[in-house]
Amino acid sequence: MLIGRILLISAAFGVSMWWGLGIFLPLGPLLFRMNYPDLAPMSRTFRLFSIPCILAYFVLRPGPLSGSHYDQFFKQKQVPSAPANHYGLEKVSQPSMIASLDERRAANAKEMERLTAWAEALHVKKRDLLRSDVEGTKAFNAEVAEFNAALAKATAEQTTLWPQVPQKKK
Repeated sequence: MLIGRILLISAAFGVSMWWGLGIFLPLGPLLFRMNYPDLAPMSRTFRLFSIPCILAYFVLRPGPLSGSHYDQFFKQKQVPSAPANHYGLEKVSQPSMIASLDERRAANAKEMERLTAWAEALHVKKRDLLRSDVEGTKAFNAEVAEFNAALAKATAEQTTLWPQVPQKKK
């Protein structure tokens, strides 16, 4: 584009000094091209070739780590909002299929780890939540309620699996 503009300015100064200065005014290049169409075709060629180059730069420029920013323009990133397993979707276990105590303790420990990670994610969401974002606050409160229900269930399971031994008074 710069080369095309330089060619147009040199052609305008070739006609007269006033046309050369008039190129720098608004609508000056348009008026010069209309009055002297035979002097400006090379300028137009360079400017037209620069348009696809600029578009290609914005679409194919290198990313921070690798690849291009193609995803930034044409795709949306998926953001997980809730944990994968929901208690309403769990199967009810039959009495004959009750797991052993060790298996239940391992599952409970894994659930407590998942809840700890979820709590940390909730802290980050609360920190980043704007007070003016009403819909975001409603969604956050719904997720906190779901988290509290899951935590209460896991804590109740934990107390049944690891009962506290009462200490003897001396």
